Amino acid sequence: MAGMNEVNISHIRQDFLMPTGGLEVLRDINIDLRGGEFVSIVGESGCGKSTLLRIIAGLDKPTDGEVLIGGEKVNGVSSKVGILFQESRLLPWYSTEKNISYGLPRGMDRNEGRERVRSLIDTVGLNGFEKALPSQLSGGMQKRVAIARTLAGHPKVLLLDEPFAALDAFTKMNMQDEILRIWEREKITTLLVTHDIDEAIYLGERVVMMSPKPGVIKKVIPIDLPEDHSRTSDEFDAYRREIFKEFFGSDKRMSQWFSDD
Repeated sequence: MAGMNEVNISHIRQDFLMPTGGLEVLRDINIDLRGGEFVSIVGESGCGKSTLLRIIAGLDKPTDGEVLIGGEKVNGVSSKVGILFQESRLLPWYSTEKNISYGLPRGMDRNEGRERVRSLIDTVGLNGFEKALPSQLSGGMQKRVAIARTLAGHPKVLLLDEPFAALDAFTKMNMQDEILRIWEREKITTLLVTHDIDEAIYLGERVVMMSPKPGVIKKVIPIDLPEDHSRTSDEFDAYRREIFKEFFGSDKRMSQWFSDD
């Protein structure tokens, strides 16, 4: 998807002080996201992908380097960025519409806010559940509320931190379709971090592969899938094999991984 860069991640390094000394978590991370692009970052636990997301969101400050969003340096939490975590983090005493309202910008006109909430409930397919409490919703429906709340403030950039990892396989695939549909409708610049190779391919226009200790970018793979994003297509399978081989190398391990295909 063409467009000017919305996010510029330049020479990010992150060190943590541990009891045994300094620990380099991220080393020289450079990624640019075009406006409206969907990019996936995939890597095993410990590669620093969630740390990178926190830096982009302004929750953590990098040891070195900088992040620009819309040409402005990130120096803290900003309404320009919405972040969706693995946990839905809904307020249990709030209804669906009130949880979504919690994400509205401060000072928004009340009528405009109500219309925004109604529009988002329609967007995520929760009509009829406006008054339901989180405990009355399934895990997938709770995730839809969380997505709507994240979008309520009209962020320019959406960050997804393994948002579907806690869901069962069927719900997870449905939510992947949902986030893809919302992304296509909202045209919002989106960055996903995940350890799920299939998820990274299915959702991303590019897949950024990270390796750990310290976290570095190993390879960037452009993704060009059929329009239906079929998980059983030859193209999808080719990307899976390419990424798996890049991470694990061994043809024997690959044959074991794909033995059920």
